[in-house]
Amino acid sequence: MNQMQPRSMIKGIIFDFGGVFTDAHESLAGFAGVAARFGHTPESLYDLLYNGSAWQEAKVGRLSTAAYWRRMMAALQLDPDGNLDAFLAELFAGERLDLEVVAIAEELRRRYPLALLSNATDNLETLLRERFGIRHLFAVVINSAVAGVAKPDPAAYRLALHGLGLAADEVVFIDDKPRNIAAAERLGIASILFRTAPELRRELAARGLLP
Repeated sequence: MNQMQPRSMIKGIIFDFGGVFTDAHESLAGFAGVAARFGHTPESLYDLLYNGSAWQEAKVGRLSTAAYWRRMMAALQLDPDGNLDAFLAELFAGERLDLEVVAIAEELRRRYPLALLSNATDNLETLLRERFGIRHLFAVVINSAVAGVAKPDPAAYRLALHGLGLAADEVVFIDDKPRNIAAAERLGIASILFRTAPELRRELAARGLLP
């Protein structure tokens, strides 16, 4: 893991989104209060939302964002025809951008084209523009729900490479999930397993990709 590539070979960077730019749900910290209200632990709520059959459909576009979340409302014994916006506001109240990761991406963008490769529902680009204000960072956005294919399927990575117009050995991939890192490395893509923003900055500097 974290195989090195000479800086001269690297011409682009591929980022994951959830768990890298935002971490409240991936770290479970943002789930503590809302999980308790729904009679769950943070772990069991995460499992319900992101490890079930509904998520498998939503992340490849077979369920719309609204249909997916209304199904989750029903699974939490809420009225699925209730106020969806209020439900999502409560569920994602703990989610914030990691501004240090954003700063790293801004620095990288001055040197390399960036792609975003994310397993997400079909409203990802709207969230990037309107909620988080970071759509401008990425020359390419590959959203699994729009593309119809999700990590760790090799086809998802190839879409990002095609969007950047680069070969596997010309990019670095950053993701918080070991299975996604392993899949990228099997394709010959140098990868960094994300843990914290300071660690990411040190790793990028060690590879000569940041000062």
